[in-house]
Amino acid sequence: MPKNTIIRIFIALAAILLTITSTTPVFATSGGHLWFYSQDPSSLSGPQPLPNPQYYDPKYIEHSSDPWLEESVVVPSSDWETPFTIWLACAKFESLNTRLVISINTAAYNAIDSITVNGSEITGWESGKPDALAPHGIFNSAEFFGYNERLVGDFYSPPGSPYKKAIIIDIDLKEGADLTNAKIHFDAYGYTKEGNIIFSPYSHDLNFVIPEPATIFLTMASLTAFGIYAYKRKR
Repeated sequence: MPKNTIIRIFIALAAILLTITSTTPVFATSGGHLWFYSQDPSSLSGPQPLPNPQYYDPKYIEHSSDPWLEESVVVPSSDWETPFTIWLACAKFESLNTRLVISINTAAYNAIDSITVNGSEITGWESGKPDALAPHGIFNSAEFFGYNERLVGDFYSPPGSPYKKAIIIDIDLKEGADLTNAKIHFDAYGYTKEGNIIFSPYSHDLNFVIPEPATIFLTMASLTAFGIYAYKRKR
């Protein structure tokens, strides 16, 4: 192949790569979160508003060999006999059309007669994994039984209002129910006005897809230098 043809091919490839780099977004983490609390987050000690439950909620478990408990606020089954409240809050950006995802294991299914979320009773359990949620250890767990969802509305991060909501969970147990291994797991997801999805819990942070200026500049500079070099070689 003639030398001039090779140079033209390299210049054309450089131009194509430059165009792609200038228009293709890369992932940049931009901490949008939906966070769970076992109590009103404004009542917790720490910086306000919205302290991270990882450091401030007394019922938060960071590390566990059980994926149902890993990085979660845990309400013990001894509290299930009466209605209890969990809190969901939005940190950074808005979360529109937010949905609470309730997952149960087989032991919970056998022990629970019904679950009511803010006065709305759950009927039926879907198998598999919610399409909107990122991969999660509980969905691959041998004890996973199913999930259901409930719409809990719109959230707005501070200083917007409301950025937090109390969700009342009422569990009706079967007579003589054995709760020894019963587990219920709460997730949530919502959307920003741009259509980006916001996950919960903490291991499911939001990643916005945006151009990263530094990466684009460095790539453009490298390709430009290569183009100039190829042109001078041709001359």
